[in-house]
Amino acid sequence: MYFFKAIPTWLNEKLRIRYILKKKLNYNGKVLFIDHHMSHASSAFFVSPFKKAAILTVDGVGEWKTTSLYTGENNKITPIKEIQFPHSLGLFYSAITAYLGFQVNNDEYKVMALASYGKPKYYKRFKKMITIKDDGSFKLNLDYFSYRNKSRMWSNKLEKMLGKSRKPNTKLSQRHMDIASTLQKITEEALIKMANHLYETTKIENLCMAGGVALNTVANGKLHRETPFKRIFIQPSATDAGGALGVANYIYYQIMNNKRNFNMSHAFFGPNFSENEIKRFLVLNKIEYKKYSKKELVKKVAELLSKDKIIGWFQGRMELGPRALGNRSILANPKNPRMRNIINEKVKHREWFRPFAGSVLIESVDKYFDVPYKNFESPFMLFVFDANKNKKNFIPSIVHVDGSCRIQTVTKTNKLFYDLIKEFENLTKIPIILNTSFNIRGEPIVCTPQEAYEDFKKTYMDYLVMDKFLIKK
Repeated sequence: MYFFKAIPTWLNEKLRIRYILKKKLNYNGKVLFIDHHMSHASSAFFVSPFKKAAILTVDGVGEWKTTSLYTGENNKITPIKEIQFPHSLGLFYSAITAYLGFQVNNDEYKVMALASYGKPKYYKRFKKMITIKDDGSFKLNLDYFSYRNKSRMWSNKLEKMLGKSRKPNTKLSQRHMDIASTLQKITEEALIKMANHLYETTKIENLCMAGGVALNTVANGKLHRETPFKRIFIQPSATDAGGALGVANYIYYQIMNNKRNFNMSHAFFGPNFSENEIKRFLVLNKIEYKKYSKKELVKKVAELLSKDKIIGWFQGRMELGPRALGNRSILANPKNPRMRNIINEKVKHREWFRPFAGSVLIESVDKYFDVPYKNFESPFMLFVFDANKNKKNFIPSIVHVDGSCRIQTVTKTNKLFYDLIKEFENLTKIPIILNTSFNIRGEPIVCTPQEAYEDFKKTYMDYLVMDKFLIKK
């Protein structure tokens, strides 16, 4: 039945994609198709700072591949090894995500957060579902999964072993938390073994990663600690959303052999709204505001944050990827232990167990977090590390229940955001601000001034800053 439901999409769309593209774009030239995992690998390696790197791509499935190992050198990416569908670490994680009552391809990061509240008590049972070899290659026991031929991803056999599945939006029990914890542990085990094998095969100290599983920030932090790789690069749009980036770079570098001249050091490539455009929006909608110079604005907002005010922060070009990195952000004081619950409940309208990230000045990152080395770079908020024990009490609203924190390091590349955190440090002695995406549950990150203002009015935020304009609720 599932097969027959899929057939119309294949016949009417997927098999005709070349024709559809040419018609929609009014284009008569050549259409190139790039392997899905190669597009992932290209999206990471060709925008990385590395001339040579090992590459690991892990996701649900693309064509037939679910996991791929490569090397990249100069303008060429060379495949090493692959794992094919139906054996998939991404689908394994998604199946348990669905079993736990969350949404597939959307809520996996919630399960990752929930895992910290549990213990991996189901490890032996999970090992009946997946076999992981020393080189990180794995094989699923497909008796426990039904995603090949049904809309539900797990089978009755899995439910018999782990208990009844959770219905969406119902209460979470300790059993659910322990299952999430076990899932995270198994995933980390596979990735670490995989990465160690890749290093032993290539002896290259740089690693690039892409695919949906590369957004597992907890695992990413552990890869730094438990593998020999010295530097790990993951671009901010590592999922299928970055496929176009990968294809464009593959064509430009590997096919056309152009000289590599780009390093993605920031993610601010989205829409921008000028000072005049924002002022026009405010005036037309009769919204009261106060305008500041940039220097005055930084001082005023830092002062408000130090007084526990919650700020909607809308600046410059929107970020690429799912993380707000200081241009479409909600900001707050990390020192206030109540701030996490306030923002989860009254601003984001989301689950109580969700943690918040910290944006930290790069020169202070090693003073607050257990990072691999001084001035460690995490510009895209894709790594989780433990907070230093003697600093946890200074930043309780961004330290998760297990003592960890997802971090974004901030440099003068984003000067206004850097200056804001620096001024906050001058007032509080803390070089970190709580940073979460400017949206509410179920909505994308705001893009336009109108969207920012609408979310501001719907939530418990105290102030909205758009460009140089400060709006008070």
